[in-house]
Amino acid sequence: MKKFLLIILFFLFANISLASDDKPGRFFEDQPDVNDDYQIHFNYLLAQDSEDRELDINGKMEKIILKMNKWMEKSTRRNRKGDKVPRKYKLDYRSDGKLDITFIRMDKNFNQLNKDANNDITPFLYKNKGQTNNKKIYFNFADFNSRDGGEAGIGFGSIFLRNKSVKTNKRKAAIALHELLHTQGMGTNCMPWIKSSDLKSHSSHLKNYDQRTMLNSVDPSSPKIGKIYAHNIDKCPQFMDSVYLTPTREDPYDPYKIFCLFELGKYKHPNYLHIIKKLKEAGRYKWKLRFAPSCSTRVQNKDSQGYYLLGVEGNILKKINY
Repeated sequence: MKKFLLIILFFLFANISLASDDKPGRFFEDQPDVNDDYQIHFNYLLAQDSEDRELDINGKMEKIILKMNKWMEKSTRRNRKGDKVPRKYKLDYRSDGKLDITFIRMDKNFNQLNKDANNDITPFLYKNKGQTNNKKIYFNFADFNSRDGGEAGIGFGSIFLRNKSVKTNKRKAAIALHELLHTQGMGTNCMPWIKSSDLKSHSSHLKNYDQRTMLNSVDPSSPKIGKIYAHNIDKCPQFMDSVYLTPTREDPYDPYKIFCLFELGKYKHPNYLHIIKKLKEAGRYKWKLRFAPSCSTRVQNKDSQGYYLLGVEGNILKKINY
């Protein structure tokens, strides 16, 4: 009888929580797009038992995102090797001119989430919330803690607002900028200044992490972006050419095609081909054998069988002919 009453109370609490989430100005789904271009879509994301601080509807989240994009323009304009054209991210706007921010409450309490929360977040958004557009990056302002202040791969990323490293709005903007950089495939192992260029184990950060030029620190003006933005390495994508930046350069790269589908196009760098060869020889996905940040839509429970992605039929490794 006691167990039955506890179950009833649980469902009553869940229903009250869901009902209280319905507030003026809040959207529970990605709203119709104003164009079909590549863009970044933002979610305000809570665990099932998280406090709703209304960051999606009180203007605080939008303010941080716009500050972040303003810093992006400053950083790209000041880059010494770039073309001096200020660029920013293409953001997902509604038809009324406001940022399109989706409210998401997960189906798990905070203490039920993986220590790397994105391992639970991404499949939930993809399978349960229909966030499946490969021309979008889905980026979460997650109002709970995780092992790191931010975590991102190709397609999906998050900052964790309750993490001790994410205290001020400036830090939120800087960490979001840094994590969005990873959603673009940066840094990647065809760049000799990235830790993974020795092909032993991938890390998407600089060998000299004190050289903080990956949009991950705040100075009196803005975060800085270094050689990953513009370089002259043959067959190696530069961040400046991402389809998610505007103004968009001629012949831009799509991070999903290169780093998830392994459709390399003109980017058949020897380091990339080496990693793909090793994966094909192994016949399965190995986390350390990467040439960029992980593809977020990887089906992790099938890693021992090959390389599978949500929404894509078959084993990717068997489709590659180089």
